[in-house]
Amino acid sequence: MENSRKRVAVLASVGLLGNFENKKSLEEIIFDASKKVLDSLGLTIEDIDSLVLAGQDEIDGRVISIMPSTGPAGGVGKDTTLIASSSDHALIYGYLRLLAGQGKNVLVMGWAKPSESVDPDRAELMSCEPFLLRQIGMNNTIAAALQASKLVSQGLETSNSTGKLAWPLGDRDLPARGDSVYALVLAVEGSFTPGEEIAWIEDAGWTTMSYELGARDINDFSALKIAIEQISNRSPHATSKNWDAIEIAGDSEYVVRSVSREFELKSGVEINKSGALADLPTSPFVSGLARMVMAIDRIKLLPKGGNMVAGIGFNGFAGQGAAVVVFSGSKGE
Repeated sequence: MENSRKRVAVLASVGLLGNFENKKSLEEIIFDASKKVLDSLGLTIEDIDSLVLAGQDEIDGRVISIMPSTGPAGGVGKDTTLIASSSDHALIYGYLRLLAGQGKNVLVMGWAKPSESVDPDRAELMSCEPFLLRQIGMNNTIAAALQASKLVSQGLETSNSTGKLAWPLGDRDLPARGDSVYALVLAVEGSFTPGEEIAWIEDAGWTTMSYELGARDINDFSALKIAIEQISNRSPHATSKNWDAIEIAGDSEYVVRSVSREFELKSGVEINKSGALADLPTSPFVSGLARMVMAIDRIKLLPKGGNMVAGIGFNGFAGQGAAVVVFSGSKGE
């Protein structure tokens, strides 16, 4: 990244987690998160130039989800974009908007409220092509089990998780399917008082591989490798060997544990503060953004300086796509 280019900072981030189905609707928790993150900065929605929202019709249970969600997020009369692929893509899209000079700040939000769905597996099934995979009932659990079983065949130890769901996956090996909504405010350097930022975005990378499970090696982490390579080529100082900690939203705990053996990392680098995906109650659609918010939270706890934490999210069956955002607690190089 060129030194002359303006940098992008995270000014605030919030996450609301819980079981809301008997208390608040999706629209209500979207409003709550939007207001909370803006209140933390002493801002109103009038101070925000644009919004990037991450919702998915199948999970939200609302046709063209941006229509009912724009209002409670605060996007009426504003430049608003909905990202339906993955919530971590919304963060990257908002970041790119600011790099492109489209405003001085952006509100990024991602959510999922599977408790409003009769059967969350139905939303995952709708992601399948209709002629083969949809007929056999493919979902994230089945794809993750196929990936994990191959990792075990390649020498990765099985977990101690109980209540086997689909060998070798147990009840704590998969992301928890809870209601959640996340909101962040990003801003361009020079548009806020220095020191107000909680983290800087060093760079971001993302890619999507072949949809067909049989057309790719589901254990070579190609999408993640390409995303990291994109960052290394643009910002050598932000390469994986310089990360101090990593927050990963993998398809299973097996994927999280595999990262340390697949990539060049610092000695003693910390991966996932909780140690288990099940400790973060978010659906797969929003888990990537959730881990990136946790990566920002880690920055706050590290010694001041050039420390870097990476947030990693996967999307699609068995890591078809990957997104990486590298955060730092200083302005870096």
